[in-house]
Amino acid sequence: MKPIRSLAAVLLLLTGLLHLLSVVLLKFEPTSFITLVFGVAYLVIGFFLFRIGRLALWFGAVVPLAGLLLAAVGMLMNPTLVGAIFMVIDLVVIVCCFLLIFSKSMKESHV
Repeated sequence: MKPIRSLAAVLLLLTGLLHLLSVVLLKFEPTSFITLVFGVAYLVIGFFLFRIGRLALWFGAVVPLAGLLLAAVGMLMNPTLVGAIFMVIDLVVIVCCFLLIFSKSMKESHV
């Protein structure tokens, strides 16, 4: 498995856990349900990234992209350190997954 794929998987697992912890530990707000859903989705996608296949890479790029966009809107209304951490991790995961999707070696090896 490529190190960049492992990095994306580990970061998604980490941010998935952070999302779940933030729902449990921080004040419950109307947006907490969305945070919970993204936390579970990130954990599932993170586990699937440890397997070979392009579909997991696409989910690993698109779902965090949606999360990044929602976090950006949330940060405009209520900027937080946790939100900034989520955005940075999402950005790194998105870049990793798109690099793997569009890399020449990815197309040749059908990984």
